[in-house]
Amino acid sequence: MNRRERQKAETHLEILRAAEDLFIEVGYEKASMRQIAERAGLTKGALYHHFDSKEDLLDKLCAEHNRALSEAASSLVNDTSFSCFKRMRRVMEMSRDMGMSHLAFVSEYLTNAYDAGKIMLKEKLYRYDKQFFVTFMGPLLKEAKEKGECDFASTPDMLAFFLYQMDRGVDEEIRRIFGEENRDNGKKLIVNILKTYVYALSRILNAAPEKISALISLEETVHFYGEILKRK
Repeated sequence: MNRRERQKAETHLEILRAAEDLFIEVGYEKASMRQIAERAGLTKGALYHHFDSKEDLLDKLCAEHNRALSEAASSLVNDTSFSCFKRMRRVMEMSRDMGMSHLAFVSEYLTNAYDAGKIMLKEKLYRYDKQFFVTFMGPLLKEAKEKGECDFASTPDMLAFFLYQMDRGVDEEIRRIFGEENRDNGKKLIVNILKTYVYALSRILNAAPEKISALISLEETVHFYGEILKRK
């Protein structure tokens, strides 16, 4: 990559970060291309040189989110020196750790996810998260069943999609907590939600609750949300 290409790539990323900040702060609908250009230190014309529209920018932002997750997950999934459940846990931990590195962003997103102007960003991210679940969890579930780590009646891809829907339901309930005045008992409510999730997964996968708790890194996940609650 020559100097000009490198500068273009750096500007591209700066625009994405500026758009991400504005979409979180004011919502997708209220953010304008002019505001994004100003936040990135560019003229509006220069911004359009990189992105055709605000929708194009949102698509690229969410695709970048998915690319970073997928790139990090690939090496974990392919490391067969670990059991299937261990690899699934490592993928989930990686996803959570990426969130820990952007706590302010995650806290603002969770707190304001129901704002009308921010629904577009949430739905776009969900679409890519669904693709991520099916791509990485489906094959691991298939291998886990073949090796006797768990047992289930549906196809692996269908189960991966169903688990994504369950994960989304858990996420929505946790978002509700962040949208209300639950600072004092928020952590306790989150623990109860996650324990219910563990119980449901243990029944679906025919695996011991202790094994599922380890799979989703229950204690670490509770700590993750606890850190976000402190920022409310």
